[in-house]
Amino acid sequence: VRISTSAGRILDVQVERSYLARATDPAFQKAEDEAQVLASAMAALDDEVLVLDAQAKQIQDIKAFSLEKLTQDMTTLPNISVDKYGSVVEFISKNLRATAKARRAVELQRTKLAPEIKASEKRLEEMRGLTQLEETTVLVTLEANQAAQALVKLTYMLPGATWEPLHEFRASVASPKSVEVTSFAVVTQTSGEDWNHAEMTFSTQSSTEAVRIPELEALTLGDTKTASRMLTRQSASFTRAQTAFTDQNRLWNMRLRKSGFGSSFAQKYQDNFEYLQVVQSKTVEIFQNLRKRGTTAHFKAMDTAIVRADGHSVRLPIGRNKLSTKQKIVAAPEQSLNAARTLDVGNSSAQPLLPGQVALYQDGAFLGMTEIDFIAAGERFDLFFSVADQIKLTRVLDKKHSALIRKTRTRMQLAFIVTVENLSTKTTSLTLADRIPVSENRSIVVSRVKVTPAAKPDSKGILNWKLTLKPKEKRTFKIQYQIEYPPTLILETKRNRARQPSRPPAASPFPGSWNKPKRGLADEIMDLEQNF
Repeated sequence: VRISTSAGRILDVQVERSYLARATDPAFQKAEDEAQVLASAMAALDDEVLVLDAQAKQIQDIKAFSLEKLTQDMTTLPNISVDKYGSVVEFISKNLRATAKARRAVELQRTKLAPEIKASEKRLEEMRGLTQLEETTVLVTLEANQAAQALVKLTYMLPGATWEPLHEFRASVASPKSVEVTSFAVVTQTSGEDWNHAEMTFSTQSSTEAVRIPELEALTLGDTKTASRMLTRQSASFTRAQTAFTDQNRLWNMRLRKSGFGSSFAQKYQDNFEYLQVVQSKTVEIFQNLRKRGTTAHFKAMDTAIVRADGHSVRLPIGRNKLSTKQKIVAAPEQSLNAARTLDVGNSSAQPLLPGQVALYQDGAFLGMTEIDFIAAGERFDLFFSVADQIKLTRVLDKKHSALIRKTRTRMQLAFIVTVENLSTKTTSLTLADRIPVSENRSIVVSRVKVTPAAKPDSKGILNWKLTLKPKEKRTFKIQYQIEYPPTLILETKRNRARQPSRPPAASPFPGSWNKPKRGLADEIMDLEQNF
């Protein structure tokens, strides 16, 4: 809790915590007494129903006995008195009617009493909930030399609130050299109170961790008790607040929303609360990575909004800029047969772009989602934008010039034919990329490399061609190389794969495999052998 005042000085600040209700409060005892009286009345009606049921059963037994005796008398007695048996029938009918009437009256009283009992139980449940909810009161003592108007500001931290960055990139065919970027803060909170038209500021800095100047200590080798110091500090009061939030948050929201959502509130709140936990875990990881590089960022919402306490997400704009861009087409047919249209963007704004998802739009049409890392002010970056459908790519194994020879050492000769075709009616420029394996294992030798048209791979084995294709033009490239390796390499790779737990592949939001996990040369060799 932090207190500031515009006039005078602060002498004392006290924080008192109390429950909204106690079991000894007159209102709570009155609610309990009402519930007990109504419950007793319902129990009395239930008892009356049981008595009437027993009475009806006795009358049915008399009826059965009378019919049985009537049959016996007709066979043994010469003269049967009609009046005698008529009185029995009248007795049975009269009592059956009276019992049925009494039962209807009792059921009517039960029907009228049921809503009162339900309302009483609800009031008692609410009162019991209040006995578990805490209320915090802050008492501030101010002193001034003379009478003055003072503005007192109270600052406090609340658990149950989180946010994550989101961006929109909107491009237009009419303006190919610029893109409009809008950054949002997606706010989710279940703090127990609605935020009505509040001014919000967002930060990537943790409110419970101290920031220090980077300082190196001696790195000692050997048996020593000296260790690098690491500052991990968290406020004890915030830890207590987190515990109270876990225990009481659902009760607070049920109290606030009892008339709004009805029976569907519990499920809606549970879904939103679980989503908040997922977002919070993801955001903590993202912002921790930012702190590792010593980066913090602060943003102020461009507008106010109503953020309800039920965990429903609200988007607030925190930045809007127009950035210069260059559109490029990149093709890597070994990884995907879809050429990618990318944006070379320069962040010329005064604020950074935070890591997060990016929604892509072209002339108002939604293209898909991608992600960006942290982009500092003034930094350039490449962004996937869409698929270049006018470029057709193929990459096939030339089996006439490929072979797999197994001897003391396995020798695999590979030749790939790559074709690039411009299907459009306009001249198109693009960058074509392929690769030659690079061995970092002495037992694996890559040799007899031949590339047509000639191109020199870089240190990572990447080949690049800058192409300009005329309308309907098609070009062909051939890549040849030989890999020599021991046969045990494949056996070891199979064993390693068998030991690894199987995981479903991560879904990519774009056509083609743009986000394949990095694999070793041994895995690539094993896959290449499947072609023979």
